[in-house]
Amino acid sequence: MSKYFDVGYMIQSLPTLLSYIHVTLMITAVSAVLGILLGSLIAIVRIKKVPVLNQILVVFISFMRGTPFLVQLFLIYFGVPEIMSHLGMNVRNLPGLVFVYAVFTLHIAAYSAEIMRASISAVSQGEKEAAMAIGMTELQSYVRIILPQAFTLSIPPLTNLIIGMLKGTALVFNVGVVDMMRRADLMGGNSQRYLELFVDAAIIYAVLIFIVTTAGRWIEKRYTVGERQTERVLLSEE
Repeated sequence: MSKYFDVGYMIQSLPTLLSYIHVTLMITAVSAVLGILLGSLIAIVRIKKVPVLNQILVVFISFMRGTPFLVQLFLIYFGVPEIMSHLGMNVRNLPGLVFVYAVFTLHIAAYSAEIMRASISAVSQGEKEAAMAIGMTELQSYVRIILPQAFTLSIPPLTNLIIGMLKGTALVFNVGVVDMMRRADLMGGNSQRYLELFVDAAIIYAVLIFIVTTAGRWIEKRYTVGERQTERVLLSEE
């Protein structure tokens, strides 16, 4: 058995791969926060149908949702420096992670924009009218009534989106970023024990995804409870 699969080597290699987990976590966390914030702004612009900007964002969303993520990664990593150099700006010396953050953020923004737009639209018109009827301004109705409910509705799809991007970090080694997968590939080249190393990577990704899924369910449950308490307070005020 050890000839084809060395359990000892797999266990021995696990700490080395875990030492690169911070790259995966940073890419996912930073891109998720920035992407969801940007996506929320895009969703508001689309709901308000801001002239010109709305049409530009429709094209942006269609492009990001209609092309493979790896193609987007190559376009931004290799294409943006080339374009900037023709404009007289040299960005080739920037760390590769800068471009990785950019493509992940834009990708998440495109998908989260549609998620948030659908979630906001799913809030019943009656609740919006009721908020206005008790004297709330449009901003107050969004902050206290619409957005909390929209956020609750969006938690499951946003969690799935973050999970997809967490898996997508396995592709960043294609542009020279040294993460878990790149380290596993390098170690496999030296030891010719690719299977053990990729099993290690699979275990690490599975644990991370389990944690994200559990956190998403906890946030959804906690936010739903908080929303119900807020509704009780509003009813008592009314």
